[in-house]
Amino acid sequence: MFVMIYTQGPAWQTVKTVAELPFYREHSKYMRQVFETGQLLMGGPFLDNQGAIAILDVEDEAQARKIVAHDPFVQARVVEPHLHPWHAYFNQYQARTTPSGS
Repeated sequence: MFVMIYTQGPAWQTVKTVAELPFYREHSKYMRQVFETGQLLMGGPFLDNQGAIAILDVEDEAQARKIVAHDPFVQARVVEPHLHPWHAYFNQYQARTTPSGS
């Protein structure tokens, strides 16, 4: 499992809501597609408009990076992605991968 934390990128604009940012519709459509494949367990913007989070359930880091690389928000530099491998000790979802050393 991987956590993707999106922070404000160089193309971020000060707006009332994240939905008003450039490329939001394209980003939302893309993430919906990733969600429908089961690779995105949950995700969304922080309520303070400081970025967003996504929880990815993929086989490996290469797959997570591929998802991130195709995100229109990342491509347009609206957000900066920060990918972290993660083991959710408290988790109601069955992960595809197990943490290293387990």
